[in-house]
Amino acid sequence: MSPPDEKLALAAFVQEEMVDEVARKMSHVLDRAPAVVRLRLLAFMHLIERPEAMSAKLEVEPSGLLRLTLETPAAP
Repeated sequence: MSPPDEKLALAAFVQEEMVDEVARKMSHVLDRAPAVVRLRLLAFMHLIERPEAMSAKLEVEPSGLLRLTLETPAAP
């Protein structure tokens, strides 16, 4: 049986490898996506990284349609 530290190191390595592979796959998918999709994803990532720099409004219609509007102040 492996010592606990060795198991944690192996788990961290496997997790890092999985994250790297997902990033490679997502990069490939995004390269094929229309520009508007890439722009929307970039705006959403910006919201996650710096929520204080944007405002977000989520609208839910009775039909189930979701609309997320992200806004940022215009630069002077």
